Amino acid sequence: MAAKLHGHPSSEESIALGGWFATHKQIGCAVDTFRVALKSDPKSAQLHYLEGLALVEDGRPAEAVSALMEATRLEPQVLKPHLLLAYLYDRGGKEPEAEVEWKKVLAIDPHSVEALEGLSTALLAREDYVGAVQLLRSAPRTEKLSIALSKAYGLLHLLDQAHEVLTEALQERPGSVPLACAMSVVLVKQARHQDAVNLLQATVDKNPGNPEAELQLFRLLVLTNHTEQAKTLGSTLLARHPHDPELLYLNGVLERTLGDYPRAKGHLLEAVALDPNFSSSRFNLGVVLVALREWKEGEVQLEKAIALGATEPQVHFELFKALRGQGETERSQAEMKLYQQLQKADEAALEARVNASQGDKDMEAAKFQDAILHYREAVQGAPESADYKFRLAIALDQSGDKDGERVQLDEALKIDPDFPGAQRQLALMLREKGDGAGAIEHLRLAVHASPAWVKAWINLAAVLAENARFAEAREAVATALRLDPKNAEARELSDQLERDPAAQQAQPAQQTRP
Repeated sequence: MAAKLHGHPSSEESIALGGWFATHKQIGCAVDTFRVALKSDPKSAQLHYLEGLALVEDGRPAEAVSALMEATRLEPQVLKPHLLLAYLYDRGGKEPEAEVEWKKVLAIDPHSVEALEGLSTALLAREDYVGAVQLLRSAPRTEKLSIALSKAYGLLHLLDQAHEVLTEALQERPGSVPLACAMSVVLVKQARHQDAVNLLQATVDKNPGNPEAELQLFRLLVLTNHTEQAKTLGSTLLARHPHDPELLYLNGVLERTLGDYPRAKGHLLEAVALDPNFSSSRFNLGVVLVALREWKEGEVQLEKAIALGATEPQVHFELFKALRGQGETERSQAEMKLYQQLQKADEAALEARVNASQGDKDMEAAKFQDAILHYREAVQGAPESADYKFRLAIALDQSGDKDGERVQLDEALKIDPDFPGAQRQLALMLREKGDGAGAIEHLRLAVHASPAWVKAWINLAAVLAENARFAEAREAVATALRLDPKNAEARELSDQLERDPAAQQAQPAQQTRP
């Protein structure tokens, strides 16, 4: 090998020799071998790539970038240099440059899993959830890509679509721990707690000893007050990882719930020491210390919890008890007053949710007057809720009270100008009155606030067509089709615009009513 290195090896021999050095962990020798070969063959893209790869392995990423860039310049259709460049850019905090390389890879191979994973991660990180959906909808449904797509749907509040993606993925990989954990998050958001527990328990049974599955199950058991199951599992996990701050916190919460305050105190003290900026650990420790009549220590933890962002009314009630225990009457009364105000607001919000839920049932049964009554009660209980005012507006619309509907929509948008449903509903009202410009304005606001809302894009395209703004209409309906390629309504509108937009400008409006 040494003789060949000091001779004049061919490119092929240099590649073999450099590979031997790399295999035997002599990375510096591999770099030297490739660089010597490049003096004789400077236009070898493969040698530049191997030099870059060796430099990465040797911990010299800055030098590797220039070698890899030369490899991509010489042979731009080869994937590996682009992928390695993207990895280096991403690791070095150069996200835009990494995205360029991933996109180059996908232009060569649209099904490259590595590029799809990298680009979708970047899109999710910068909150371009629509872009992630568009990228991944037709992508290979690997485990990671399925989770990324479901996450994008979930962050767009499209939980049914997220559930569908993960259901399909779990049918192909029924024992997958990452897929089951992702699905449990969706199920919890859908308030299907027992389904989430059942899924995770089945996953743990299929993967005994898997730490990810067991920890996710333990979290959920504590959250949903499955105390007996949680107690057994928590003890087992903590025995394996006695200094894990999350396990200490969760066991402390569980022990607090069961009334075992001394044990809870020990676990929560250690959790706070390991992760001092987690407000929930501080809050639960404060509750335990108050229960143990350690008033001053409890006060300190509760005040730190509030400083870290704890907002639940209970934190002020516990602080009231801690201050009262120390004889601080004035401060304790102030905390009690604040607790009562927050508790009253919470109770009103709970009653409002109950009324809104009943209103939803009335709407499903076409009992519009009953729905209006329940929604009005919900609005009264939570006057700052744009959502309840919007639901009331829809009920008023169904009952024929257009003036009342407009009032509620306007109030909803004063509270939340980015409320997409209210923007769209107001646009449809303006459209009926012949105010095309106003309708377009509010539909644009709707799709800006909810860029994955296919129906709003179709409505926007239709109103644009009605107002002879055909180029913009085509762009809007094209967006709808990118989001949902199988949408029959969008396809029909697109076909109409392509056939004869000037002759069809009224017809799409009739076909896209909500």
